[in-house]
Amino acid sequence: MTDTNHIETAEFAAIKARIRADYLTTGRDTKLASYLREMTVNVEDCEFGVGSKRRALFVIGESGSGKTRSLQYHFATMPEFRPYRNEYGETVSPVLSIDAPRPCNTKALAITILETMGLPTRKRMTEDAIFNVLKSQLRERGIKYLHVDEMQHVMRHNTPAAIRHVQDTLKSLVQIGDWPLHTIYSGVPELAALLRGDPQLANRSRVLRYEALSCPADAQWIGNILRKVATEGCDLSLSAELLDEDFPERLCRGGNGAFGSIIAMVQEACFRALERGRKSVSIKDFARNYERDTGCMPRDNLFSASRWRDLVPDHALADLAPETTPRRKGKSR
Repeated sequence: MTDTNHIETAEFAAIKARIRADYLTTGRDTKLASYLREMTVNVEDCEFGVGSKRRALFVIGESGSGKTRSLQYHFATMPEFRPYRNEYGETVSPVLSIDAPRPCNTKALAITILETMGLPTRKRMTEDAIFNVLKSQLRERGIKYLHVDEMQHVMRHNTPAAIRHVQDTLKSLVQIGDWPLHTIYSGVPELAALLRGDPQLANRSRVLRYEALSCPADAQWIGNILRKVATEGCDLSLSAELLDEDFPERLCRGGNGAFGSIIAMVQEACFRALERGRKSVSIKDFARNYERDTGCMPRDNLFSASRWRDLVPDHALADLAPETTPRRKGKSR
């Protein structure tokens, strides 16, 4: 940056890295930690031959709700998920976390897991053969927890037969002989379709919902996010507009109620203020970023429009791509 009013690049980058690394805990973290702790206990029970068959956890919420970040946080902070040295002095990572590729099917999922472990695969192998290799390698490498993010990608086809195949595949992963593998699947609400119509999979799973925030119910919590990031994290004061009782609702609507998205919006507004050498963050910072991110017209900006409650965030580009009524087939007049 050449503008002397801007923070030097290295310093600014360090501030952003520190703020983004901060993790804000909520009540759902307590629940997630409890579910994960139950998993670790059940792993030990399985090793003694008395474990429960509930070995899968589905974490379901809209995009931006914070599912991935919270799982990463708990994997890093809970001792049972941290790497350790075995009796041979080898480093063992008990948890393996991957992103499901897109497009994806169960065979592609197995190949992705093997490749993440650094193992070559032959694409011509049958799905059964690949899964046999996968299960063997999970056992050999001491992986007791498998986390698949964006799991909804595996549901490429929504036919009953395709869904049953995915369901059967997931059940087989938690039924590896002499190995207590537990699985964690995170994804958007479409993922819930896997738990319908298959009592066996449902009976082997637990589900944690990441509900969207709403106002006025969560207004106080959203206000806490604003103060935590801006004043405590960035040492910025809040302009008068941000202290207005309606602002948490604007912020909630702008982030579609998604916890992670709301945090990111506050962080980016603060970064904009810091970059310009200001001591406070204002609603204009939110408005500028919202315009940049959505491409909305000024009249459709949630942070500057007077009738902002009438706006629908998903319609920010409606003027560029208006809805059209399809022509009815038939003779032209």
